[in-house]
Amino acid sequence: MGYVDIHCHLLWGIDDGCRSPTEALDAARALVDLGYGDAAPSPHARSDFPSQDGELCRTRLVELRDLLAREGVPLRLHPNAENFLDDAFLARVARGEPRAIGEGTRYVLVELPFASAVPSLPDVVFRLKLKGHTPVMAHPERCAEFERPGRAAEVVRLGAALQLDMGALLGRYGREPRKLAERFLADGLYAAAATDLHRPDGAREWVGDALAALEKRAGAAEARRLCEENPRRAVLGEDLA
Repeated sequence: MGYVDIHCHLLWGIDDGCRSPTEALDAARALVDLGYGDAAPSPHARSDFPSQDGELCRTRLVELRDLLAREGVPLRLHPNAENFLDDAFLARVARGEPRAIGEGTRYVLVELPFASAVPSLPDVVFRLKLKGHTPVMAHPERCAEFERPGRAAEVVRLGAALQLDMGALLGRYGREPRKLAERFLADGLYAAAATDLHRPDGAREWVGDALAALEKRAGAAEARRLCEENPRRAVLGEDLA
């Protein structure tokens, strides 16, 4: 059935991702060429982007589905959002509107600040789990909070899941995120891997290289678990392996 990308920015014109239908179409074609059969575009759910509007995102998702169908691009799309960890997100959760991965509410993609500590993170994970949501931490190797020794393992023990940004394995975000990604991968802390694709430019090359790097470092079975099996389970609301 192919890989499943649970973190990418294909919905055009609403955040810092694809800027036009043409870019979205090119990015989708690149994913299909690389072996992806499904994607859950994850527009930023935060106040500095139009994508804070969930209804707008749902409308754009339908528009992208229609575009892919017209152009014969076999990439199945699912609802999602990249939820910035702030008071607005916690308020949505309290209202029962978590903007989750897929059609259910079990798994929620959560972005932490890149440069700021989040000392309350264990409590946030606990509160989300009480509400029936499993936080999937987006690109932890790029977030200062996860530079703290043992923090990544702690939140996994508490029931969170970690999502690898595969570009980190290529050094796309610098030396320290690459080191953290390699360490978390070696320690078996990741539950899923995704592209965080924002533009089609060069996507076939760098995403292809990242997939190869992941398989070389972790093995084919683990790469399949991270890129296909668990992301599909997340979309379907099933237990992660």
